Amino acid sequence: MSTDSYYKDHWVDIEPDRLDRYEAQFVWGPNGDRLLEPAAIAAGHAVADYGCGPGYMSVELARRVGKAGHVHAFDINAQFVRRTKSRVALNGFADFVSVIHLRGDMLPLDDDALDRLIIKNVMVYVDDPLASFVEFRRVVKPGGKVHAIDSDFYMTAFDPVSPEDWRVVLDAALHAFRTPAIGRKMYGLALQAGYSDVAVQIVAAPDTTGRMLNFIKNMAGYARDGGDHDEVTVQRVVDIATRAVDEGRFFSLNPQFLVTATV
Repeated sequence: MSTDSYYKDHWVDIEPDRLDRYEAQFVWGPNGDRLLEPAAIAAGHAVADYGCGPGYMSVELARRVGKAGHVHAFDINAQFVRRTKSRVALNGFADFVSVIHLRGDMLPLDDDALDRLIIKNVMVYVDDPLASFVEFRRVVKPGGKVHAIDSDFYMTAFDPVSPEDWRVVLDAALHAFRTPAIGRKMYGLALQAGYSDVAVQIVAAPDTTGRMLNFIKNMAGYARDGGDHDEVTVQRVVDIATRAVDEGRFFSLNPQFLVTATV
């Protein structure tokens, strides 16, 4: 993979062990309800899941819109598309969920096709965040909402991993993200894209169970793929975090920025 396009390429081709970690990371939990609440999704809505991953959120959206609504699930990874189709069918929602393998930046939807468009932890990877917000506005009806959820990787915190060691890993892994500080930027981007109203919230749910260990391992992999990293520090971070999980003393915080933009 080219380091110039790694931020996108590593989602097109995902190695098996990372796929397995995503299965564990993306399971829908109680905190997911908090993240979706500002979107005010209702029965009968037409909703898009932009960057659906293995399909856990697509299933949750289908539960909310019901048979009178429709969910359009999009992803650039063929394995995610297959897993989403399987997960949707297993839950009995195949009749009102369309799963599409996305191959470009433009959405294959008509203008004003959606009531809601949800983007969870995807804006950090898109080529042009402003152009994406403009494209989202095109496909959402007047009065509808675009709801973007994302991180700001300079604000993540882990203990007992030292902040200095974590910053070494983060700096070596930055090629995996198009806009690492996207969380703080989305509010301004949505305003610039011409939405009629933009609201922002921050949800910060501590993780003491070790769920974010998968994220740390992914970041270590990104750092190693870049080739310009301090292997001793990268391995120390993984070892300290893994041991902390095993010993029940792991703590992490990854604030999620929720930007709800009304068309």
